[in-house]
Amino acid sequence: MEVFCSFCELSFSEHTQIVKRGSYAVCADCVSIVKEIFAEFETSETYEGGGVCTICGKHHSDFNKVFKGKKVHICNTCLIDIEDELTEMKQSEPEDFISNKSEIKDDIISRVRPEIQQLKAYSVPHYNCSIKLDGNESPFDLSSDIRQKFQDKVNSVLLNRYPDPGADVLRNKLSRMTGLLPDQVVLGNGSDELIEMIIRGFAGGSGKVLIPVPTFSMYKLSSVTLGHEVIESELDEKFDLDLGNFKKHIEEDDPDVIFLASPNNPTGNCFSREKIIQIIESSNGVVVVDEAYCDFSGVAFLDQLSDYPNLIILRTMSKIGFASLRLGMLFASKKITETINKIRLPYNINSLSQAVAETVLDNYETIRSNISTIIAERRRVFERMKIIPGVELFSTDANFILFKINNADRIYRDLIEKDILIRNFNSPGRLENCMRVTIGTQQENDAFLKALTGILSS
Repeated sequence: MEVFCSFCELSFSEHTQIVKRGSYAVCADCVSIVKEIFAEFETSETYEGGGVCTICGKHHSDFNKVFKGKKVHICNTCLIDIEDELTEMKQSEPEDFISNKSEIKDDIISRVRPEIQQLKAYSVPHYNCSIKLDGNESPFDLSSDIRQKFQDKVNSVLLNRYPDPGADVLRNKLSRMTGLLPDQVVLGNGSDELIEMIIRGFAGGSGKVLIPVPTFSMYKLSSVTLGHEVIESELDEKFDLDLGNFKKHIEEDDPDVIFLASPNNPTGNCFSREKIIQIIESSNGVVVVDEAYCDFSGVAFLDQLSDYPNLIILRTMSKIGFASLRLGMLFASKKITETINKIRLPYNINSLSQAVAETVLDNYETIRSNISTIIAERRRVFERMKIIPGVELFSTDANFILFKINNADRIYRDLIEKDILIRNFNSPGRLENCMRVTIGTQQENDAFLKALTGILSS
């Protein structure tokens, strides 16, 4: 049975300590408060000399004061006794008291859904290496003249005002770049927020989400945390979609949402265009083609939106030099964006991100130049890695390369010792002993190639 303090009426679970006296109880917090009242307000009318103590049932004269609470009265003698018991309880921490606290903690965890208890939080190992090739970020900073334009734009932002709730200026710029209507564009605080909005908005039928594996982990993490069943379909031996297996899941499970990252992360390859089209045509739910890395592949599905009303395209500014902005972009039919906007949190794109992104789009030729440099470096690094003994490469259309190697954990540690950080995906299954290196500057890439060659030859 839950125990409540007779003074503050809060339960035992809301206190660290509480003492029972018959049908009454007093918590440690109220003991401290009443003690202060006795000490500091002895001549006030907060309590009166004489009266009956509810705790001990005795009538007291002026000599032994009685504090009159809202529902219970307590004399100074009972207060001292209870305070002594609380002190002993704190010092000895009896087994039953410890047990009660443990039960409270266990009860809190029991309120967490079992599928969430089993999840592992999304985490990226962090090491302070000078050469950082683990996050699929662009290695290029911007020229000083564009930085000055950023600064001028940011200086015009009124920090005491809420941002434009619809980011209309930014959406209009994206509309002109893509040829879509502004109403077909929704912006998110990173693609992660858009992924959650899609699931919340469209997983209300079968409640199932279909994804290939391996793929971007946030599809599964977001689906599970939102209470939906995730159906996983293994990629084939070339890391392409297993169309037969995928269509079987579509027929049997009727997924509300399908996520297809193309190019895929962490494998790096584009899925077969024909297979993606067949999946879109076979699905009764929405199909999300995540084009986070499309700038490096030249393959896009934006032109298919008018043909397929269940198609959603995701893109991001994170991979082309602006990971810190956390700006994701969703393109779809107006029917889909209207639903997304119903659940989009107000002011989800802050004013600074809007201002910087607007400047980026106005100076996009510089970004295109950086993308071309990364693509050229990707080809060069790939060819160099081909001739390193012990390295198995997987074809890539992204700004990173997935490769397989013996004892990936040791290679990972040895590279860190050489001040180079890449991503270690070593785990049982398809990604066993697999590692991923992001394409950096020429100097960074050369340092990685030299270090990897040296480690494998030692």
